[in-house]
Amino acid sequence: MVTLFGLLEMNKRSLFSSQFALQMVNHNISNINTPGYSRQDVIFTTNAPTVTPFGILGNGVMVSNIRRATAHFYSIQLRQEQSKLGGWEVAYSALSEMEAILNEPSDTGLTNALNDFYSVWNDLASDPQSAALRVGVVESAKRLANTFQSMDDSLERLHDNVNKQIEDNITMFNSLLSRLAELNGRIVEDEVRETTAGDLRDERDRILLQLSKIAKIDAREDRFGAIDIYMGGINIVHRTEFKSLDTVFETNGGDVKLEIVLKGERNPLTIEDGELVGLLRTRDEYLSEVRESLDHIASVVISKVNEIHRRGWTPQGSGFDFFSGDDAGSIEVALAIRNNTSLVAASYDGEVGDNSLANDIAALSEVIISDSEPFSINELYDSIVSTLGIYTMDADGMVRNGELILSNIEMRKESITGVNLDEELMRLTKYQQSYEAAARVFQIVGELVETIINLPYRM
Repeated sequence: MVTLFGLLEMNKRSLFSSQFALQMVNHNISNINTPGYSRQDVIFTTNAPTVTPFGILGNGVMVSNIRRATAHFYSIQLRQEQSKLGGWEVAYSALSEMEAILNEPSDTGLTNALNDFYSVWNDLASDPQSAALRVGVVESAKRLANTFQSMDDSLERLHDNVNKQIEDNITMFNSLLSRLAELNGRIVEDEVRETTAGDLRDERDRILLQLSKIAKIDAREDRFGAIDIYMGGINIVHRTEFKSLDTVFETNGGDVKLEIVLKGERNPLTIEDGELVGLLRTRDEYLSEVRESLDHIASVVISKVNEIHRRGWTPQGSGFDFFSGDDAGSIEVALAIRNNTSLVAASYDGEVGDNSLANDIAALSEVIISDSEPFSINELYDSIVSTLGIYTMDADGMVRNGELILSNIEMRKESITGVNLDEELMRLTKYQQSYEAAARVFQIVGELVETIINLPYRM
């Protein structure tokens, strides 16, 4: 039966629905600049009708649910591209730092130090009996050795920094896994009541994006709304449970290397893309290649100069090594020569005016290293600098390309899930008018009730 109080109840629901929708629009507008926020819309449905002798009579509106705008396809693409970009960003940063360490071309680089070393030997060849020029040879050799050592120290610090970044990323990754597992529990709990936990899902999506930047992950949502995370085929998050990542030091052939494992295990974890892969690639490929090449150049300089100098004549005899050490980190001018510069040989037989040994060492700038390495020491170093430059340029190109792709995907996703201020203002006006109309009906029904109350009473 239709009553005035039934009309009041129906209008109460109408006012509530409009007010609810206004609040949702306000929520959207408030979060227009919130990163990762997905637009939320109120879903209205008709209330259960009343069956009357004259037909079925509607009972107004009610709020049935809140719908969160989603774009799963673009969300997956976004995570994939974020992983690729994260790896290339850290690689480019490290490669740029390596370029700065080599610092070529410059007055303080290794090329300049090598050229100066050859030059002072050439000067000694012009006056092989000069004690002052021998001092200049030793000082130039010290500067060359210091340049090698300084570069090796800088590359070693970069290696340590990369390992530190790996450990920091693991700590952050574990923290994000913990938060994601917690959100899984809250989302499942909230959505048991057949509602959508929009804001919690937004936070979870932001965490998934952060995780993807660190390492490539595979996210799968179950029918309860929880996300399971797989990495390298291993399930590391299942609802509210998660497995932490850890780092261990492994020894292989005398080399100690930091490896990424699951906590409590020893086998290295398979990781695809992301900052962790970029850091591992930087450490194990780019950085290792540059350090090995620098060590090789230092060892060639040591062996070639010593091979010639040992055959030279000095007042104290022959057989003196000019350099000690065997790589970039240990190269030094031999202690005996540092203490006594007269041990610097300029000739093979000691004859007055003989400068053949000094000329041979000066010629190392152009003499090929060996049949298997048909280029000079300088050419070998130039090839390292050029190769590093190519690596850096390629990484820079990948970063620029990745940023462009990521920006395009974000724009497309935003067009589906983002807040459009013009649309929200239109909804605001619509719900405002709906609220005002319902309030007007309330007023009219109130007047009708008052009319009934004021009717004269008759027996």
